[in-house]
Amino acid sequence: MKKKFLLKKELKIFEKQFIFFLKSKILFLKKIKNYFFLKKGKYVRPLLIFLITKMLGTISKKTYKLASIIELIHTASIIHDDVIDNSSFRRGFLTINSLWNNKIAVIFGDYIFSKSLNLALNHNSNHYNNLFSNLILKMSEGELYQIDFIKNHKFYEKNYKKIIFNKTALLISTCCEQSGKLLKKKHTLFFLKKIGILIGLSFQIKDDLLDYNNFNQQNLFLKLNETKITLPFIYSFNKASLKEKKWILNLSKKKQNFFFFYKKLINFILFLGGIEFSIYKMKLFTNKALIQLNNFPNNSANKSLKTLIFFFINRKF
Repeated sequence: MKKKFLLKKELKIFEKQFIFFLKSKILFLKKIKNYFFLKKGKYVRPLLIFLITKMLGTISKKTYKLASIIELIHTASIIHDDVIDNSSFRRGFLTINSLWNNKIAVIFGDYIFSKSLNLALNHNSNHYNNLFSNLILKMSEGELYQIDFIKNHKFYEKNYKKIIFNKTALLISTCCEQSGKLLKKKHTLFFLKKIGILIGLSFQIKDDLLDYNNFNQQNLFLKLNETKITLPFIYSFNKASLKEKKWILNLSKKKQNFFFFYKKLINFILFLGGIEFSIYKMKLFTNKALIQLNNFPNNSANKSLKTLIFFFINRKF
């Protein structure tokens, strides 16, 4: 990802502070931390925080602290997600649960959550404490709702949207809204929150679509084996006849031939237009976010923010 967003200096400062907040004297924790952060993330949420802050005002120490709290929460959540989804790889690396075990991954995720809580408490702000607790609550609800969603075959778009709102869009909308709050731009908060939700929904649908890229490759089959139900599948499942629905549910129970099952599933999704529909929804949410940004100052940060949003829907990873 090219950092053409006016933020080289800011990201260097952020990365330095973020690593500092994760320091530990326990050697085993250091080993896991060094492995997990061997490959840098996209820093989507800090980027949004810095760009929105620049669009509306000036970046301060509070901005960096907000970015670190949010990124810590996000980091902990993806570690736990890998355990729940039984994921073996993330960003081309073995996951912690795969390399060590689920117990260690859960504890390490809890450790990262605790770091975010400590950072919020050290700020001596009830605002940050409430922010932390509300985010964790909603993200946990999203995970539980997803388990029920899959177990009971509640494959409806409204249910899916509720899940990705809690698991992805809420955290991104918090980045946008809290950036405005730090600058005391009260009149912008509703619109910033809305922009964040739209970006978050679009971002997650893009993640869904990435699972179907290069569908002949083995990594897709591994991804589809995780306990996730994506929008392309939901749309196709609801377009299918009753006979086709029974066929796909029965097929999913058998799985004697791993590759045969997923090849059939992919063809089913492609044939019924799940990919096209998901692209349409992703672009719809993206365009709505871009339209909302036209109501904000048309400065270089705003333009970079739009570039970042376009990157989200065109990314290959």
